[in-house]
Amino acid sequence: MIFFKNLLFFILVSTFTIIFFLFFGIILIFIRVFSSKTIAQKTLRFLIVCYGRIIIFGFARILVKVKFIDSSEGKQALDPCVYVANHSSASDAFLMGVLPGEFVQIVNLWPFKIPILGLCARLAGYLSIRSMSFVDFSKECKLLFSNNISIIGFPEGTRSVSSQMGKFHSTLFRIAKENNLKIVPLCILGNKDKPLRGSLKINPGNIEIHKLPAIDYNEYEHFSSFELKNYTRAKMQIFIDQHKEVI
Repeated sequence: MIFFKNLLFFILVSTFTIIFFLFFGIILIFIRVFSSKTIAQKTLRFLIVCYGRIIIFGFARILVKVKFIDSSEGKQALDPCVYVANHSSASDAFLMGVLPGEFVQIVNLWPFKIPILGLCARLAGYLSIRSMSFVDFSKECKLLFSNNISIIGFPEGTRSVSSQMGKFHSTLFRIAKENNLKIVPLCILGNKDKPLRGSLKINPGNIEIHKLPAIDYNEYEHFSSFELKNYTRAKMQIFIDQHKEVI
């Protein structure tokens, strides 16, 4: 039964992906011809979020129930901020569609190689620290922040194999410090086997995305980037350890 549900899910998503981006691709070309690159990118980012939400709250319900929980006492980080999330599944990038506001994802190189979606990510201005120097990366981020656009990244750099997160890289935290921005931790629970690393099989179950209270600049301004990444990681790991049995 799980096999057939997975098969149905991938058939529906593949068909939907082709139709969705063919149809809206025509609209984007029209927008680009008669408008600016900035407006075309903003439109594409909006469409990517819509696409992600349809996948996770629509087709994915064949196998998985996804729930977004704002644990920040209702304080939305709609100003530009740096979202950081734990990373245990290839589905994590899709799950970011639950977030409010406009954002750009910081990804590894491999997502750009995914048919259709990789091209859309490039055109939407998604960034890979692996393909540029820190100076260039910092400039790109400053430009995004000046246009009220947040960034989202997975500071582990690669998927963890358990509820214990890997070590964090400092890049996102250096960017936050340079720009005096809030850091908003995101804890994803229940996605480790949706799918498992090295597999396409999505196991049935529940996924929760928790938005933790933002870490304000005045809370961390005296920290080094190294101290800040460990401070943030500790907060996230405590939350994960306290809630991992819920799923």
